[in-house]
Amino acid sequence: MTTEIFTKQNGTFLNVDFIAGDTSRPGIVYLHGLLSNMTSKKGRYLKAFAQKKGVSYLCFDFSAHGQSWGEPSDFMISHCLQDALEVLEKYTSTPQIIVGSSMGGWIGLLLCKHVPQKVHAFIGLAPGPDFTKFIWNNLLSEQHKEALKGGVVLGPSEETKGYCFTYQMFQDAEKHFILDNPLLYNGPVRLLQGDKDVLVPYQTAFKIKDVLTSEDLIINLIKGGDHALSSPEHLSILGTTLEGILNQDDNKNFAKGAVEK
Repeated sequence: MTTEIFTKQNGTFLNVDFIAGDTSRPGIVYLHGLLSNMTSKKGRYLKAFAQKKGVSYLCFDFSAHGQSWGEPSDFMISHCLQDALEVLEKYTSTPQIIVGSSMGGWIGLLLCKHVPQKVHAFIGLAPGPDFTKFIWNNLLSEQHKEALKGGVVLGPSEETKGYCFTYQMFQDAEKHFILDNPLLYNGPVRLLQGDKDVLVPYQTAFKIKDVLTSEDLIINLIKGGDHALSSPEHLSILGTTLEGILNQDDNKNFAKGAVEK
């Protein structure tokens, strides 16, 4: 097991946790959510799961999160996507099971779009693609929008519920919206979504279903489930979902199959 600092091509750094495992099976890569980090309940659960199964595990703090480079005002989707691309290139040589939570789910879907050959399967935990569009259109007042355009940084504060917003963040995110066009990815997709999620409406999972080309796609709508999906019951559902993917017959030739997608 190694926990180390990884220096990106632009000179910034990321805090990375990596455990090598059986390369004949797909490893697990966890992408945490906004305001979270790699030591969250889901991260710890996935790490223990991977160790128990003998498969590799990879997780890291996104830029502007945890022990990685950046302040809250530095957060941008482009940074997070580049984080994931460079870490995958450095630490993996075979297709991986990407598990993305909330904002991490957006990044995971972008990996499906940009490097499908590196994604054996995608599991989204209340994935929140294009969430900045919802915030801009529904949560910010005209006064807030004008302030942002003028260079003001909103938050992190009680008013913004701990989030930090810049106009550059909203502009950057527009380059990565995925819910308006088909997303070409044909690997297994599992979307776990709580019907009581107040941050990512459960309808988002069905919008993701509509844009993805994969025919191996299952939505698990969890009655009473919240946004975090980190209770023992919800983590058990995640474990069962991972078991199903690891036990699929085609895993014996997973590397070849992923490349041919």
